[in-house]
Amino acid sequence: MVSETSAWSASGRPAGSTPERILVEAANLFARYGYHATTTRQIANAVGIRQPSLFHHFPTKAAIIEALLGWDLDQIVPYAERLAGDDGPSAAVRLYQYLAHDLAHLAGAPYNLSGIYAEDVMGDPAFGPWARKRELVHAAVERILRSGISAGEFIDVQPALVREAIAGILVRTIAVYSGGRHPVRSASDQIAGLLLRGLLADPSRLPEVRRLAREREPSLGSA
Repeated sequence: MVSETSAWSASGRPAGSTPERILVEAANLFARYGYHATTTRQIANAVGIRQPSLFHHFPTKAAIIEALLGWDLDQIVPYAERLAGDDGPSAAVRLYQYLAHDLAHLAGAPYNLSGIYAEDVMGDPAFGPWARKRELVHAAVERILRSGISAGEFIDVQPALVREAIAGILVRTIAVYSGGRHPVRSASDQIAGLLLRGLLADPSRLPEVRRLAREREPSLGSA
């Protein structure tokens, strides 16, 4: 086990701490069996603790899902909205920033998120506030797309269709990479570039767009 004082996860919890192990094991079970079919007893057994200890850290199964959703959405919602409201750089640069950032964020997730965004969670009224947060990300992406189409940067296409395509790619990224199941390498940069090349009215601008995005956010260079 990793020392609780020497290593920390992306969530800010000690990487080997009981709450962190609960999130990791619960996410794996949700991905395998679904949220509603997974029991807290299964989660406790997978972690190697008793149910009362599980409830000490997370009072309900729903609280575990909300912690996992919060790891993603509480970070990406403000990020996407900030980019959508930033009129300085071109829409292409902002969209590349969003794509490269979110793809790297999801691909590098310490949790298997493939069961978190399934319909049995997102369609459950109990998690309505989180579904609405996800809609805020979609709305921000559409704002960037509309801006690029209006400026002639992007081809003339329905923003909602592109946003759905992007969402599908993000879901597939979660399914393949999240939880450390496959090496990430430069997948996020390659996927972001592929999407931008298809949208740009002048695809030859892609290297310039990528360069400008990395100048604004140097961490994208290691995506």
